[in-house]
Amino acid sequence: MLRAALLACGAALLAARLGAETSNRDRVLQYFGGWYSICPNSKVAVAPASDIVIPGFESYSVSRQCAAKNRDEVSIALVDAAHDELFVGQVLFDAQRRDRPFVPSVDLPVVRATLQDTYGLPVALRLGKESRGSLIPLTITLKISEKALPSIPGFVSQDGAALLVGEFHPFRVPPEQWRDALLSESPGVSPSKGKFTVTAFIDFQCERCRVREPEVRQWVNERGGAVSIRFLPLVKVHDWSYAAAESAAALSGISPALYARYEEAVFPRAGTMTESAVRELAADVADAAGSRAAFDAELSSGRARDRVVADVTTALRLGLNGTPVFFYRGVYLTSEPNLVEGYVQPRLGGPVKPSPAPASH
Repeated sequence: MLRAALLACGAALLAARLGAETSNRDRVLQYFGGWYSICPNSKVAVAPASDIVIPGFESYSVSRQCAAKNRDEVSIALVDAAHDELFVGQVLFDAQRRDRPFVPSVDLPVVRATLQDTYGLPVALRLGKESRGSLIPLTITLKISEKALPSIPGFVSQDGAALLVGEFHPFRVPPEQWRDALLSESPGVSPSKGKFTVTAFIDFQCERCRVREPEVRQWVNERGGAVSIRFLPLVKVHDWSYAAAESAAALSGISPALYARYEEAVFPRAGTMTESAVRELAADVADAAGSRAAFDAELSSGRARDRVVADVTTALRLGLNGTPVFFYRGVYLTSEPNLVEGYVQPRLGGPVKPSPAPASH
């Protein structure tokens, strides 16, 4: 009788554990179905990542395939059951480092070198004091220009095997709602007002931005909406993108209309622009409006720089690594032709309609 009772108890515990794993797998599937960008014929798959062992967390491999070119994705997700949260970001794991405690003086330089290679930028690191189970908090600061230092959260594991770049999200908050709340924390640049808003992250040196952002803006304006601009200079590959973003931010601090004039002037000339040229062009726009003193003050005070840093910080937390990118009510929309228009049009004038559930396998 005792043996039978023990067997029954063990079976119940095993069933409960399998049920929890199945439940968490489904929740990860649902979350990433909304986290990934909208893409035709998306198929999201989730499976346990048994090779990634981080004490206190469940590891899952998440993949997405869709019809658009270069939109397939692979992610590692961690479930923190104690806090009912999900890690979203980049996970680097070295099984050979397991059981070798993380030693900051020895290991932080290695982490820094890895991140500098990833971002192509100078990186500074700062460890936090309050551990999250087996994870030590880490603040990663990038240098995109002098005194322009956006940061992103991360973690390292106490056994030295895992490096995480990103943050934990509560399961109870849908990804669209999380992104919408994040975007609302700092204002974008809106040259016009409208009954709805599409947010655009742009880089002035990005060829696709020069085509797609004006297309989307015209379409949105014709339907009574407005585009809110965020700056994401990709300084790793674009040599004057930060100078253009800071100059645009300075003009927007005076008037959104001056920003619009600058964008209209920069995009057609982008093929011949340099760092000094984009700054001179912005000064010319300010001069023509009789606002040169105010423009200079936006730059010298650091307000323009801080606006760019705020936008880049937001972009990092959103997981963006390219431009242009668009958001409508927190939904992630890429630059494929007619994708923004096709998604937004049926949703105008009413509540958000839930996206179709992603297929799984």
